[in-house]
Amino acid sequence: MSVYPNGTTRTSASNLNFTTGQTIPNLVIVPVVNGRVSFYNNAGAVDLIADVAGYYTK
Repeated sequence: MSVYPNGTTRTSASNLNFTTGQTIPNLVIVPVVNGRVSFYNNAGAVDLIADVAGYYTK
């Protein structure tokens, strides 16, 4: 599973690696662009819960 800023090119790095039947928590910090982030999954059907909480300022 990869999470990356919406509208940008996906890198080959993953944010989460799993096998069938696993429940794995994880934390990813990624910029939100126009209210969106992009998700990529190459492992078939998955259930995913994503929460957006907090923000950074410059």
